[in-house]
Amino acid sequence: MISTIATGVLILLMFGMGMGLTLDDFRRVVKIPKAALAGLLGQLLLLPLLGFTLCASLGLTGEIALGVMLLTLCPGGVLSNLFTLLARGDVALSVTMTSISSLVTVFTLPIAMNLSMLYFSDSSTQLSLPLIKTALQIMVITIIPVSLGMVIFRRAPAFAQRARHGVRWGCMVFLPLVIIGVFMQNDGVWFTHFLQLGALTITLNVLSILLGLSLGKLAKLNAKQTRTLSIEVGAQNAILGVTIAISPFLLNNAKIAMVPSLYGVTMVATLAIYVALSNRLQNRVSADAL
Repeated sequence: MISTIATGVLILLMFGMGMGLTLDDFRRVVKIPKAALAGLLGQLLLLPLLGFTLCASLGLTGEIALGVMLLTLCPGGVLSNLFTLLARGDVALSVTMTSISSLVTVFTLPIAMNLSMLYFSDSSTQLSLPLIKTALQIMVITIIPVSLGMVIFRRAPAFAQRARHGVRWGCMVFLPLVIIGVFMQNDGVWFTHFLQLGALTITLNVLSILLGLSLGKLAKLNAKQTRTLSIEVGAQNAILGVTIAISPFLLNNAKIAMVPSLYGVTMVATLAIYVALSNRLQNRVSADAL
């Protein structure tokens, strides 16, 4: 039941995202290659390496470590575009990174997750993801809804504009139900580790934001692009991680879903604080310039 709701929420979110995309959003990577490539490097390579380093340094194994790795293999998401807008970042760059990373994840996630399971699985966690089947499943719940949304946006832009907001609000209603359902499936085990998991997800979120900021600085991007990278690298697609974890066709393990589920809550709070501080700093800089 919960896996069905989670899958439905994810499909609706991706469909809603597609209703705001055009082919130019994918082509834009050629127009802003340095910013886009720096961001995609952070999302698709450095972020999983950050997750691996965090798990290894803390001695995490089993479902918790796999939950962290799964989360870092699900970059971007619809919320990153919203937070980029709120932070006065480069929304076009954000949309480009989200759309391209969603496409590439179809192929990178099954391979990297299998490697993670080889390293972090303990005696009680013996799992595997068939590569082709997993890629097809992820494509069904991400790429196909996005493509359908893009078709509707192209043929009926006014309708897509209205429908996109309705889809997002509908998902926001059902998303808390998914998180509660995941916690209930674990028979309250999550509660005994609530503080530890909360500290872990917040730490991961803060480090990933700093990673994005560092990449922007190293690439010598402008302030708007650097803020965008910090949010795009710092915001993960938690609902995709939850769906893959609890889907009976994929991992089918509710314990692995605990980390991305809790991250979905702490990420919103962490990014909200980050955006508020960033905007306050921008206002101060603008005032000093006057």
